[in-house]
Amino acid sequence: MFNKLMCRFGIGATKIDLVLNKKEFRPGDVIKGEYELTGGRVEQKLKRIETDLLQYVQNRDRSSVLHQNTILSSSTMKANEQRTIHFSCRLSDSFPPSSDTVSYKFVTRLVFDDGVNSVDHDEFQILV
Repeated sequence: MFNKLMCRFGIGATKIDLVLNKKEFRPGDVIKGEYELTGGRVEQKLKRIETDLLQYVQNRDRSSVLHQNTILSSSTMKANEQRTIHFSCRLSDSFPPSSDTVSYKFVTRLVFDDGVNSVDHDEFQILV
């Protein structure tokens, strides 16, 4: 009971990590990687995995969502279970390269039935 309560606060909950095959890409490339899920202290029901591709432009002081990917799930992660799910995303040919003022990252959220989220951030570069 105590472990379930702690998971509601994100302590001991299932974690997600998006592992990319590399950190530098060119416009039009397909980014490949894997979601690595690691079960927490107790069993948890997964609802979905959401990944946003964000572009941050410094002089606008905000980020823009360039692409969204959602994987719906009705599975259960057992305590300490390890799971891998493949990931891919094609970059648009029109994305400007990374620079001192333009940067890119994926923000991945693992959403559970009880509303708790696990979040991961992965920066990468777009080369000329």
